[in-house]
Amino acid sequence: MKLEEYTPQNTPDESKEKEKSSFDREQSLREYENIERQSGESQAFYLQRAGTTVTKKLKEKFGMLFDPGRSKEEDLPQNIITLIEDISLEALKAKENSTSSFKNEGVIRDIAENVEYHNRGKLTDSDSFDTTQRNRKFFEIQPGKGAAKRETYWNTLFFPYDTKATRSFAKEILDDKTIVLLGGGRSQLKEELTENDITPREIINVDPFVENVEEGADRVVALSASDENFIDRMNEEGIVGADEIWAEYSVPAYLEDPREIQQLIQNIDALLTEGGTARIWPLEVGGNGEEGDRIFRKEALVTSIKEINATGTYEIILQKAAGRHGITLHKLAPSREELQKREDEEKIKEIRKQLGLIS
Repeated sequence: MKLEEYTPQNTPDESKEKEKSSFDREQSLREYENIERQSGESQAFYLQRAGTTVTKKLKEKFGMLFDPGRSKEEDLPQNIITLIEDISLEALKAKENSTSSFKNEGVIRDIAENVEYHNRGKLTDSDSFDTTQRNRKFFEIQPGKGAAKRETYWNTLFFPYDTKATRSFAKEILDDKTIVLLGGGRSQLKEELTENDITPREIINVDPFVENVEEGADRVVALSASDENFIDRMNEEGIVGADEIWAEYSVPAYLEDPREIQQLIQNIDALLTEGGTARIWPLEVGGNGEEGDRIFRKEALVTSIKEINATGTYEIILQKAAGRHGITLHKLAPSREELQKREDEEKIKEIRKQLGLIS
C-alpha cells in the first residue's frame, strides 16, 4: 500500500479529543442530579427521566409556569442547550436493557391510578374526525385550539425539547425504521421528516376514517387497530413488523368496547418487533356511558398491560407530557445469551430433522 493512500481513521490527537469529549460529557451530566443513564436502563426511560430533570431546572430559573411546549432552542440558556446535547449523546449509547415483571408492577399500579376518560362525543366517520386535530406534525407546532397547537409527536412521545441536537438524535433512532401510526388522521410525517433529513423506511397510517387521501400523506391502511384480523390484514399489506408504533390522541381513547381495548394491546404486542417501542399518549379510554362502562374500559386496559408484562419481555414506562400522562411499551431485544440459546435450538432442530426424528 502506498503511503499517500493510507489515511488513519483516528490520529492520536483525534483519539485524545474524542476521549476528552466523552469525559467532558460525563462530567457535565454528573453536575445534575440523577441524569446519567443507568445500567440496564432503556433509551425511552432515560429520555423520560432526563427530560423531567431539564424541565425542573428550567422551572427553577423561569418559574413554575414555564411550559416546555412554548420554548424554542433560541430561548433556552446555553448551559441547558449543552445539557440537552449531552443527554442526546448519552441516550444513543448501546445498552443491554433489562427489566422484570416485578419492576413493572409498580408502574402498572401508577398507570391504573392515572388512566383518564376521553369525554368527546362519539365520532363515527371521516367528517366527524376531521373536526379534531388530525394533522399533528412531528416537530412543527400547528395552529389549533388551546394547548393542542403546542403538541407534537416529538414533544409528547419522545422528549420535551426540540433542538438541533435532538433532531440529530431523532435521525439516529428513526432512519430506516418501520413506523406504524394508529389513527394517524391526515398525517404527513414522512414528508416532514424527510425535510429534516430523517429517512424512515416507511410510515404506515392505520386509520379506518381517512377518505380522499391527500397528496404527500403517509400511506393509509383502512383498518381499525382493534380489529381481530389486524395482523393478517397488515401482513397482506406487506407489513410483518413495526419498529415503532405511535398512538397519538387516538386509541384507546376512542374505543368504547373493553374487548376492543384488549384486542388493541394484543395487536400492538404481535406487530411490535423485538427491541421496538410502542408509544401511546394521552393515557385515556372512552368516557361515554355509565360509570360502570368507563370502569370496565379502564380495567380492560390495565389488565391487558398486565398480560404483556407477564411475558417478561417489556419495560413499561409511565410518562407525563404536555400535562397529560402517556405510556411507553418497550419490547426488549433478546440478550446475547438468549440469541445463542435460539441459535443452538435451531441447530438441534435441524440435526433432528436430518436424522428423520422430526418431519
